[in-house]
Amino acid sequence: MPDTRLRCRECHRPLRRPSLSGYGPVCERRRNARPAPTPAARTPTAGPVPQIDGQVELPLIPFQPTLHSL
Repeated sequence: MPDTRLRCRECHRPLRRPSLSGYGPVCERRRNARPAPTPAARTPTAGPVPQIDGQVELPLIPFQPTLHSL
């Protein structure tokens, strides 16, 4: 005689207590689980600008465009 019990929509296991959604208890919990939290992307912090030996940093004069103002 063939098995006439209702089966889970996802894993096709026989259900003891059929639910309205058609999913078994394990698959139902898996479907309704909260998504895993995503880690926040770390932005690199601005560090000191490396200088080459013999390089001299020139002082800024008034109204001189800087890299950030361009």
